[in-house]
Amino acid sequence: DGVRVLAVVQGMNVSLMSRNGKEFENFPDIATDIQRFRSAFQSHLGSGGRFVLDGEVTGESFQKLMKQAHRKSDAETTDMVYNIFDIVPLDDFQRGYWNAQQYKRFDILGRAKSTLEGATGPHSLRIVSGLEVDLDTAEGHDVMNRYAQDCVAEGFEGIMIKSMDAPYVCKRSDYWMKWKPVISVDLTIVGFEEGTGRNENRLGAIICEGVDNDRNIRVNVGSGFSDNDRTEYW
Repeated sequence: DGVRVLAVVQGMNVSLMSRNGKEFENFPDIATDIQRFRSAFQSHLGSGGRFVLDGEVTGESFQKLMKQAHRKSDAETTDMVYNIFDIVPLDDFQRGYWNAQQYKRFDILGRAKSTLEGATGPHSLRIVSGLEVDLDTAEGHDVMNRYAQDCVAEGFEGIMIKSMDAPYVCKRSDYWMKWKPVISVDLTIVGFEEGTGRNENRLGAIICEGVDNDRNIRVNVGSGFSDNDRTEYW
C-alpha cells in the first residue's frame, strides 16, 4: 500500500506528480535516481527524452509514508522505493492515451530492469514484476488466485490485473483491475491522528484496533469524513 506517483521526465528535469497534478517535493532521492537511469528507460522508447513513468512509492509503513510525503519541511524519505509499473511518452500522456499495448510497455520496462538490477551502488527504483495468465481458462484463474494469496501472505495489499493487449489511458478503465481481500470486522477506537496538508489541525484518521481469527488488526480509518466532521471530531 503506497502513494501513486507519476514521474514526468523532460531531459534532465524530473517532476514527481500526483494523478491530480500536485507536485511531490519530498522524494528528492527518487528524482535523482530517475535522472541517473533515464537513458535506460529512454533507449527503447524513442520519445526524445520526454516520457512519464507510472508507479507507486512505498515505505516502511503506509502511515509513515503519508506523513513524510506531505511534510512542509524536514521530510525523511531516503529509504522509500519507487515501484514502476508503466511507461508512456510525454506527448501521448498529455493527449490522454498511448496505443502501444501493455505487453510492449512491459517489454520496455523489462529492458530497463536489467540495467537497474546490474547497477553499481544502491538506488530507489524497482520495476514491478508479475506473471501472465489466460483468464479464459480455469487453470488461469487458479494460477491467478494462488498468486494473489501468496502476495497477500507476503504483506502486499493485493494485485493488479491488466489486459496485455490494452493501450495506456489516462482515466479509470477495466483495462486495469484491482484485486484485494476484504473482511468485515468490528474494531475499537483507540486514538485519533492529526491530518496533514489541508487537514492540518483537524482529524486525519481514527485509529482502530481489534482481533479477528487470532490476528491482531490495527488500522487508520481516514476516509468518509466531511470537513465539518474532521473539525468537530478533532
